[in-house]
Amino acid sequence: MAFASVERLIAFRYLGARREEGFISVIASFSLVGIALGVGTLIVVMAVMNGFRIEMLNQMSAISGQFGIQGNRDGLQATPELLARVRAVPGALSATPLVEGQIVAVAGDKVRGVMLRGMDPADLRARVPLSAAIDGPPGVRERYRGLCRAEDDKPIDWGTLKDFGEDFTVAIGRRFAELMGLKVGDRLQLVSPVSVATPLGVMPRSAAARVSAIFCAGMYDYDSNFVYASLPDAQRLLGFGDRVTMIEVFVDNNVSMAEDRRQLTRAVGSQGWVFDWFQANYSFFNSIQAQTNVMFLVLTMIVLVAAFNIVSSMVMLVRTKSGDIAILRTMGATRGAIMRLFLLDGLAIGGVGTAIGVGLGLAFAINIEAIRQWLQHTFGLVLFDETLYLLAELPSRIAWQEVVTISGMALFFALLASFYPAWRASRLDPVEGLRRE
Repeated sequence: MAFASVERLIAFRYLGARREEGFISVIASFSLVGIALGVGTLIVVMAVMNGFRIEMLNQMSAISGQFGIQGNRDGLQATPELLARVRAVPGALSATPLVEGQIVAVAGDKVRGVMLRGMDPADLRARVPLSAAIDGPPGVRERYRGLCRAEDDKPIDWGTLKDFGEDFTVAIGRRFAELMGLKVGDRLQLVSPVSVATPLGVMPRSAAARVSAIFCAGMYDYDSNFVYASLPDAQRLLGFGDRVTMIEVFVDNNVSMAEDRRQLTRAVGSQGWVFDWFQANYSFFNSIQAQTNVMFLVLTMIVLVAAFNIVSSMVMLVRTKSGDIAILRTMGATRGAIMRLFLLDGLAIGGVGTAIGVGLGLAFAINIEAIRQWLQHTFGLVLFDETLYLLAELPSRIAWQEVVTISGMALFFALLASFYPAWRASRLDPVEGLRRE
């Protein structure tokens, strides 16, 4: 073993300071607490950042698909032959033609710019994040409805998708309904930027729509800014005729994304171009990765500072144990044995602090949403603004390789901080040490 049994025995006895050495024990305790808090905080922050990135990725790909096929500025002709070729690509689960465009929604005296999406009613019913809160199975339905709780906890009429697509009916997000004061059965005016010639001059296209259902996707951006209509209604309002803006493609996650893109590009040919979810949201995910790297670096500095508090406690321990070191040297202990003895003391402080920090960090990361809810209800604090972070819940995803990396990093810092005091102890002259006694 790296440390002999007698070295471990003496090192652990030195950690239990006597009354006259109590101040050393206090400094060592502060070092231990600092490492524990630093490691725990780093684990929690990394888990939340990972959860945020993964949850956003899953939500976006579940609602909008992993791939999109776009045409030119005038739209894409989604012919049955093109759709058949796309659906025949290995790994392709579905191909959904849709129309998308910015419009203005007016309800009473409230006006809001939203994104209108037109798609086939059957495709909307099959899109689980959008239909689950409305007509989903009981367990899934309650889960999605819980993501968009009403502020006053009153029951919400979510409507139904059975009559979606009839007489210009629309499905709107829960937050959009709340912002506009709408409920199932209400009507709102949709105004398109596409103009139409009338006897009174050029006027923007508009249509009166009836709310048939309210969905909850669990992402604030979708729940507050998207309105879904049937494909023919959206095509007429946005002036696309029989064309669509894109074809969304869902693929099997077990298949390589690069290979899927190559296959789809060959299937589409010159009729359009293929892009994936990362290209569509490159700046967003790039900023998340940059924030993750910066947070990791900053919190690593906190762990480093806490670990180097070990230096002061170890230096004081070496000074108070100079007589013991001299006696051990005269009894035959080598310089290497003395050095290992004090390295073990520093590693013990760092190891206990790391273990406590890992335990606290995992406990907080696993229960972060419950802790957030308790703090908000108890103290009235807003710890996670869903309007800013676009998610209804504070996500957390523990990456065990990161936990191992953080733990190893903390132990390395503790060993590094212990090296200089241990080296000084090993260089102590036995005669000088006994003279001090």
